[in-house]
Amino acid sequence: MLIILRSLAAILMLFTVIYASSPLYRRFIEKRVNKIENKFDGKASKEAQDFHSTLFIADLHADPLFSYRNLLQQHPTGHMDIPRLIEGNIRLQVFGVPTLIPAFPNIIRNNSKIELAGFLAFLQHWPVKTWYSRKNRAFYQAKKLHKLEAKSKGTFTIIKTSKQLKDHYRRVMMETDATAGLLMLEGAHVIHKIPDDLEELYKSGFRIIGLTHLTDNHLGGSAHGVEKGGLTDLGRKALKQIEALHMIIDLAHASSALMDEVLRISSRPVMVSHTGVKGCINNPRNLADKQLKAVASTGGLIGIGCWEEAVGEEGAESIVASIKYASQLVGVQHIALGSDFDGGVTVPFDAAGMVHITEELMKQGFSKKEIRMIMGENALNFLMNGLPKH
Repeated sequence: MLIILRSLAAILMLFTVIYASSPLYRRFIEKRVNKIENKFDGKASKEAQDFHSTLFIADLHADPLFSYRNLLQQHPTGHMDIPRLIEGNIRLQVFGVPTLIPAFPNIIRNNSKIELAGFLAFLQHWPVKTWYSRKNRAFYQAKKLHKLEAKSKGTFTIIKTSKQLKDHYRRVMMETDATAGLLMLEGAHVIHKIPDDLEELYKSGFRIIGLTHLTDNHLGGSAHGVEKGGLTDLGRKALKQIEALHMIIDLAHASSALMDEVLRISSRPVMVSHTGVKGCINNPRNLADKQLKAVASTGGLIGIGCWEEAVGEEGAESIVASIKYASQLVGVQHIALGSDFDGGVTVPFDAAGMVHITEELMKQGFSKKEIRMIMGENALNFLMNGLPKH
């Protein structure tokens, strides 16, 4: 009888895995994980649409590479794909690459004892080597983006140097059917050997390194970790190597102690790719005034998010309220967009709806020059100066 029960349990588990990995079930789950509130039933005004079409728009953070979706096709689920980037006039998208996702993630306290990333890789039929290796998951996602570039017929390009970015900018200001991306490691959980691991990441196309994500790691503390400490000895060595390679440091998700230490010893401007501000929404995920000023003092860049936890529930109005707060505090030249599309968050619109931010910026009194800066020119200038030249 015991053998029969075990066999039935095994069969049930097998069917559960097959069902959970089916496209129908994955679409069902994604609609609930990456929600769109659709707060904007009507179109933006013609004035906003016309102005929006002239902008160079950059988004400093999205996580679609962990999705099952073919990003060359437009989908009814998720927040972004290449067609929706082009429709929303997003000319430059930073692609986050997470490798460790804790069970029951939250913004207060997570540990890495039970993690879901390997199981999710299994459900999506990724190669076996990605099921048990964070590093292999990072390289697999990087390879996915490179394959996307190869199959895009010129509509999508991966940016690795400031020269490539300059050429891309010239192109898209004349063409309307092209966009580009950068690879960003979200959480340095794969970095153990310096300089070997960083050099390997560099060769795979990574140009931005997020030191922490939802948990602490070998380099330092997360704002949502257990210890929430500063840089470790390995983290200090990594910081020097990241700067030597002209890679960019991202302090999104960093603990206060880690952020303070990096800002104190870094020799190059840093970014916070996706965040909110405590002055508007006070929670552990968002930045305090002191932190906003410290990032700006390095010549750094702050990407304001689009999701409810970061900016509130009022859609573009909340997003622009946080942009206004931060820009009045540190200067509009330090503010950019960091949507966190496809990051397991709820947003008011998908990538195709970015015109609603442009329209709300216009409504709240920003000048056209300031809007151009916020929507993409600040990010363009920051990356032009921060990326390797060739």
